[in-house]
Amino acid sequence: MSMLLDKCAQGSTPGCAGRKPTRGKVILLGAGPGDPELITLKGLRSLRKADVVIYDRLIPLELLDEVPDSALRVFVGKKSGDYTLAQEEINHLLIFYAQQGHLVVRLKGGDPFVFGRGGEEALALVAAGIPFEVIPGISSAIAVPAAAGIPVTHRGLASSVTIVTGHEQAGSDSTAVDWERLATLGSTLVILMGVEALPYICQRLLRAGMAADMPAAVIQQGTLPTQRVVTAPVLEIAEEARKAGIKSPAIIVIGEVVAVGDVLASFSGYVSPSRASGA
Repeated sequence: MSMLLDKCAQGSTPGCAGRKPTRGKVILLGAGPGDPELITLKGLRSLRKADVVIYDRLIPLELLDEVPDSALRVFVGKKSGDYTLAQEEINHLLIFYAQQGHLVVRLKGGDPFVFGRGGEEALALVAAGIPFEVIPGISSAIAVPAAAGIPVTHRGLASSVTIVTGHEQAGSDSTAVDWERLATLGSTLVILMGVEALPYICQRLLRAGMAADMPAAVIQQGTLPTQRVVTAPVLEIAEEARKAGIKSPAIIVIGEVVAVGDVLASFSGYVSPSRASGA
């Protein structure tokens, strides 16, 4: 990272040259759930004005085509066990480029404040005295189930939805997620970053009293043409997802609302990406 900052300070990096030494601004921008057309109009306009774009692994790469040719593009993507940069270093990048007078767009998948660490970055900007704006994105927690025909709330089935992260759960009984309470809450449960831990999550929910026949779905690459959906009772969903070869990025939905998606998928006039049922 230090080499990149040195080049920018010397004006030898695209997007860094010709700037007046005025204070810049950071935009924390949600790119949406995967389909590049699902970014907001305001978000697209901000990309087209950016001097620097600092982007994550799961953003639609087509959106980078909207960035000016002169802009600097910085990849800081993360995946389980593999970090390009630590969060503190990303914060430092945002502050550094803004202090050089640049319009910095921090481009994140989904919404920046839904398990996107956007709040941490906003606090770092406040501490550094950097002006910033938040442009919300369509959260994958809501949009991906919808693209599979699953409403996360539905009258008579679910009046609330709970969104949790699953990536830190595997192999540990110590967790910030109260699975025991969630098992009997009656809310639709949407789990992000939980594919690898799905067997463990299902075991915890079943041990805590969730009905074994509770409908569940795993949706891979939601909103994209390559979207795949596997449905099965919660007792069987982990094994069915394994047999189907489901990989990250994928979202897990558990609750009675999953059955609505099964009904819609059976209707010949409903246009949906691939679905497979393990039930």
